[in-house]
Amino acid sequence: MRFVRIMGRQARRRRRKKQNSRRKSKRSRPRPASTAITGIRDAPSQVLDWAVEALCKAGTLSIIGVYAESSRVFPIGNAMGKNLTVKMGNCNHMRYIPMLAQLVKSGVVDPGKVLTQSEPLLDAVEAYKQFDLRKPGWIKVKLEPAVPSAKAA
Repeated sequence: MRFVRIMGRQARRRRRKKQNSRRKSKRSRPRPASTAITGIRDAPSQVLDWAVEALCKAGTLSIIGVYAESSRVFPIGNAMGKNLTVKMGNCNHMRYIPMLAQLVKSGVVDPGKVLTQSEPLLDAVEAYKQFDLRKPGWIKVKLEPAVPSAKAA
């Protein structure tokens, strides 16, 4: 025999309100950091945490860029809880490098046109700040090493 609880309208409202507040408190709890596994917190693992956190349920996470083989931290529990699809892979760059090098050698492609700024290597921090501000004309920066002067020798 099953016990059935009969509640009035106000009791049901209070119960729902209590359940909703519990759900909200679960969502707002801080998640355990990836440091629990490795002891270190690096930028790639933090980016992956943010990406999984930002996605809606049943979303797709596409990972681009270069991650070291030693990268071992990924918020798999949160991704599975949200039923995320994760897509990733390496670029087949070795296939394209010979063709691209030939295009540069023949003069068909000028990679210098991509470089919009040229700064000395010692000003790399300031150049990055300008690039990070997304100021017009800061698309790709060439950092040039300092050339030793003839007087110094």
